[in-house]
Amino acid sequence: MKGRIYVLSLLLISLFALFSFTNSDKSNTSNSTNLTESKTDQKKDLCWKGTLNGKIPIFIHYQFDNEVIIGEIIYLNTKSKTPIKLIGTIEDWDKKYRLLEFDKAGNITGIITGLPDGKEFNGIWSSLKTNKELSLNLSTKDTVIISKDYQPDLSKIFGDYEYQWGNKASGIFNITKINKDKASFNIYSVKGEPELSTAEIETDTIKLTKREFIYNVPESDDCEFKVKFFKDFVFIKYTKEHRSRLFGLNATIDGIFFKTK
Repeated sequence: MKGRIYVLSLLLISLFALFSFTNSDKSNTSNSTNLTESKTDQKKDLCWKGTLNGKIPIFIHYQFDNEVIIGEIIYLNTKSKTPIKLIGTIEDWDKKYRLLEFDKAGNITGIITGLPDGKEFNGIWSSLKTNKELSLNLSTKDTVIISKDYQPDLSKIFGDYEYQWGNKASGIFNITKINKDKASFNIYSVKGEPELSTAEIETDTIKLTKREFIYNVPESDDCEFKVKFFKDFVFIKYTKEHRSRLFGLNATIDGIFFKTK
């Protein structure tokens, strides 16, 4: 009798151990899967490294938000190697990238134009101060840079945004909060050389419940534009054909305005 009890006890112990091991294995597998999914959910910037004019080493990384490109450029020959903001778009007519360098004051200091092709990115870098152009030659890098979040906090988008295109053009965009779902805005841009001309959207009230809105210029069926907010800048683009008769010669209100206040 004692022998039977002993055998039965061993059998129960074995079954309990097997059950515990199986549950433990399932738990570990589940945790491992979640961890992998968490890693793959993270977006990574595209990275490039190369030179300007074959002499100046640079590193570029960026991400996409629909038609807007956001990233940084680092001049590797400088002591500080301070990242400089890059914001740009893909041109509608030739699909080339057009990336603008912004200093902390919102001034555009340089322009990169080019079209990535496989593992190479060739184009032109030009200075707004000197009009000097340098060849751009980059190759892809497998450097891992987790994409930053440029989604804006809607409670902090209000204030002044500006751009300064050398001595050729400048612009101001202002948006002011009225209440929880309404705001007022205005735009004023000036084109300089070869002659002074202006483009203006007078102060008007709009409904604002998300990060973008579409505005049709009053008494105009063909001038409509979209305003889209990011963490530290605003992007304005025409949604219909732009008619120059509404503004001064070649003056325009579209572009990238960097937040200054």
